[in-house]
Amino acid sequence: MASKLTRAELKEQAREVLLHGIANQLGYYNPDDDAREIPEGQRDEFQAVMKREADRVARLFGYEKAWVN
Repeated sequence: MASKLTRAELKEQAREVLLHGIANQLGYYNPDDDAREIPEGQRDEFQAVMKREADRVARLFGYEKAWVN
């Protein structure tokens, strides 16, 4: 049985789980699989905006940048 985690350890693990979810979206998100209508000519721009916003969240959590799975 695992020992009880400190509050700081719980927060760190929660941050890692959340950023892992973001990394999955950065790596696997396809606008065609969603109801969003992103014009073909703007998909690269949309991906760049997603990455920029993911990096912003990562910095809030104390990481240098978000990663991509």
